[in-house]
Amino acid sequence: MKRVVQEGAPGEAASGFHLVRRSTRSSSGEVVSPDRGASRWPTVLLAGKLTALDCPGGGEVQMTALGRALRSVGVDARPWRPWEERLAGVGCLHLFGSLPEHLPVVEAAHRQGVPVVLSTIAWFDLAGYWREPRPLARRLGACARFTARAACPRLPSWRRRLYHAVDLLMPNSQAEAEQLVRYFGVPAERIHVVPNGADARFAEADPEPFARRVGGRGFVLCAGRIEPRKNQLGLVRAMRESDVPVAILGDVVPGYEWYADRCRRAADGRVTFLGRMDHDDPLLASGYAACGCLALVSWFETPGLVALEAGTSGVPLVLPEGGCAREYFGPMATYVRPNDRAGIRRAVLAAVRSGRSPALARHVREHFSWTAAARATREGYEKVL
Repeated sequence: MKRVVQEGAPGEAASGFHLVRRSTRSSSGEVVSPDRGASRWPTVLLAGKLTALDCPGGGEVQMTALGRALRSVGVDARPWRPWEERLAGVGCLHLFGSLPEHLPVVEAAHRQGVPVVLSTIAWFDLAGYWREPRPLARRLGACARFTARAACPRLPSWRRRLYHAVDLLMPNSQAEAEQLVRYFGVPAERIHVVPNGADARFAEADPEPFARRVGGRGFVLCAGRIEPRKNQLGLVRAMRESDVPVAILGDVVPGYEWYADRCRRAADGRVTFLGRMDHDDPLLASGYAACGCLALVSWFETPGLVALEAGTSGVPLVLPEGGCAREYFGPMATYVRPNDRAGIRRAVLAAVRSGRSPALARHVREHFSWTAAARATREGYEKVL
């Protein structure tokens, strides 16, 4: 597996990867590479979960933003409309998310001679399985299967079939790539790491619209779909009776309405639930500009697109130890355990007091743009086309 390190990146020793670029620098200092014209490229179709728009999250943002960026670097990429167009004749199919419904799609693509790449967007963690809101017997079964897979990566499963069926896997971090090798026996040469990105517009938003919405600045922002893995309940409980307001953005994942109700019952008067905001809504960018810190206290993140978006303007970040956030942000963020309420509270209050970090903002803007992600993705396509 190619281990990539971003040349000259702040926190390079803590960050696990860099992109290999055949590039030059523009007069403004930006790293650029010679983009090919779209005419050179056969069409690349992008596809995610069929029900994704019921409750869109980071995976859908990644697919949409990456699609725009791919077109800007000369790749003819667009969403696939499976009920209107065949796969025959396209150059490549790019799937997003580790989903069992992708298996028959991969088989159909291969019957047409179309290579398939997969952005896995996955993380495997024993504590996460144990903490899932399921009956005890199901949690024990999930933990047992994880332990067995760790000992024997050849154990059959739909996930292993999917990972071995596609032509190339494109995880978002080196840590995620290493899990694919360790737990599923994927050959390292069939993995190509592509880091996530963030839009530059988040760096220069006006804080006032959101501040008026919530009654001021300096609040704690938590953005993400409301579900147990995101652990909004842990954040609400940790910050209860503090002097710092909390704003929670996100719709409820269907089936977890009971969890959202628990979050609301646990909240005091300083917690505001605002629902989901469209990714292109200027009010979302305004929220990053107005907040005192971003707190994601999930069981894991890979690394969490909202962390990158907030980081473009140097917002102090409180992120989970689980997942690959540390690979992206190194010492420029604070990491917490999701079940440590006292630790979460200390970290959040310290982050709010610390103020914004120009070094963090510079790090994210220089190394985690969607254009950089698109160029790395294009290199992956070149391996299978």
